[in-house]
Amino acid sequence: MKNLLRSLSFIALSTVAFGQAQDKGVISFSAGYDAGIHGTIYTSQYQNNSPSTPDTSMAGTQLFRLNAHYNIFKFLSAGLDFRTGSYVEDPDNATSNGNKVLMYGLSLRLYPVNKDKFVWYVGANFGGSRLTIKRTYTVIVAIPELSKYKSPHTSFETGFNWYFTEKIGMNFGLGYSSQNFLLTYYKLNGEEYDLSDWTNKLTTKGIHFNLGLAVHL
Repeated sequence: MKNLLRSLSFIALSTVAFGQAQDKGVISFSAGYDAGIHGTIYTSQYQNNSPSTPDTSMAGTQLFRLNAHYNIFKFLSAGLDFRTGSYVEDPDNATSNGNKVLMYGLSLRLYPVNKDKFVWYVGANFGGSRLTIKRTYTVIVAIPELSKYKSPHTSFETGFNWYFTEKIGMNFGLGYSSQNFLLTYYKLNGEEYDLSDWTNKLTTKGIHFNLGLAVHL
């Protein structure tokens, strides 16, 4: 009887120890498509002048997303998050001409549910972001405009990984991000402008949905 109890205890402990996809020491990856819709607020201010009236609008993002995590504990992982792709807008009196956005940062995730085939996580990312906006104005001839922005990046998310094999599955997520972009470079019709007396800010806040492949090792 004692031997039987020891065997049953060992099996139970083994199930607990190895029945979690995000175990201590596990390395996990996910890669896929990230779509976002963002509210934007743009303001500009020349030195010693009053700020302009805020210009509110909407924008969308279509991004490739890649992240990698290492489980410090069963319930906590840390890693890197990277997203890059297009920034879609509808500017007044101009045509968008290849806008690009980049988001990157350190990532932390907690796992309230951590099963062999199913993992639910909540997390946060902290890093930086870069935005390049290219527009073309047409006044008899085409006039190109180039603006470059940078910002800290903060995002919060929740999602789940569903593993349909031992190591490979799908990732589904929903998140929120915010950026406070500052204009760092501006060129209009081939002429670069001095921004030392001119402050331009673009604040964006948006919701993201991501879908992709998940792998853990």
